[in-house]
Amino acid sequence: MVTYKQDMPPEGGFNPYEWAARKPKRLFGGYTQFALFAGFTSIAWIFYFRWRNTKKLNELEMRESRVAIEPFLLAERDRAILKHYRKNRDEENELMKNVEGWKTGTLWGEPVFYNPRNRYVKPALEELLAHMSYREQEDFKYDKRKRF
Repeated sequence: MVTYKQDMPPEGGFNPYEWAARKPKRLFGGYTQFALFAGFTSIAWIFYFRWRNTKKLNELEMRESRVAIEPFLLAERDRAILKHYRKNRDEENELMKNVEGWKTGTLWGEPVFYNPRNRYVKPALEELLAHMSYREQEDFKYDKRKRF
């Protein structure tokens, strides 16, 4: 004889199994969903236009600031270039101090530029970069580091 009791179905059988798909209860009807969509979209457009106007005002302020500061930046650049030209002249004086008849800024006494009105002539880039190493020249040309 067996000492354990085998599991059997309950008397009267199991409840019927529901295999049909159940539809979930709708949260909102069609009109309500459309109204919510229209409301959220309207609010989003309002926020978008406010953001866009703020962005345009900020961009306008930045443009005006850049236009206002441009003369100062150009003056600083010109000042730095003149300082560098002075450094080049000092280095040329140091290099050529033992050469008889050498005058700084000329080529054996002849002026490099024909300048009867004594106006500023913008020198070539090679003159500016004359006493720099190759790496410094490349950095200067492509604006990679602080120049002066």
